[in-house]
Amino acid sequence: MPYTMPAQRMAFFFSPKSGGTSLRAFLFHAENGFAFRDYSVQGARVDANMLAANYRFNRIDHSELEGYRRFALVRDPVRRFLSGYSNRVLHYRELSIEAAGRDLLREGLPPDPDIETFVENYIGYLRCSKPLARHFLKQQKFIGNDPGYFERIFRLEKVGELVDFVNAECGTQAVMPRLQTGGPKLDFQGLSEDLQIEILEICRHDIAFQLMPDYWAPYAHLLERDSGAVRGKDMPERQAIGAK
Repeated sequence: MPYTMPAQRMAFFFSPKSGGTSLRAFLFHAENGFAFRDYSVQGARVDANMLAANYRFNRIDHSELEGYRRFALVRDPVRRFLSGYSNRVLHYRELSIEAAGRDLLREGLPPDPDIETFVENYIGYLRCSKPLARHFLKQQKFIGNDPGYFERIFRLEKVGELVDFVNAECGTQAVMPRLQTGGPKLDFQGLSEDLQIEILEICRHDIAFQLMPDYWAPYAHLLERDSGAVRGKDMPERQAIGAK
């Protein structure tokens, strides 16, 4: 389910590596009047990710959200991709020998890949780790394909707008923390142009590019030059609206 606030009849949808951990903690603060912090119950650790299970959109019982105002949070797909690599591969080492050795051997892939190796063997590496693969699913897997389902869609890059909106609706002064930030910050512009194009080809069908056209603008020139591009500098064609 998304994070739901029954008293306000609001539900918030989000994707992995799109600010979801921070959003959960923020909404908890707005709902309860005090900031969330990790705690233990009978020895079991509870962190912000456990406040709301982030199921895929088509696995949610949407009848339970009848009468709710629905909102979504999205992120620039390229930045999300780089964040996923930095956090899950470099920081948490989900492609290490210890975490995925048998699967890496099956795929014939080296552990702890650098960004070039990861992108070049992207599909194979995703087969090596289900937890990793989940973080690289397109955002429509978690927010659906129909923007009309939501009253409003916020962007992580302007998350202050979401914070102000929720605080106004709840009469609170909750603060959005920055969580799950482990790993180095990768500069897309610092990568080779060939690698930039490969990353963009992986990300180009993410629905966030259609929802927020200015996400696409900084990258359009790359596929314009690429002789294999289907639509040149144009924004990726909207995928057909799928079943929820």
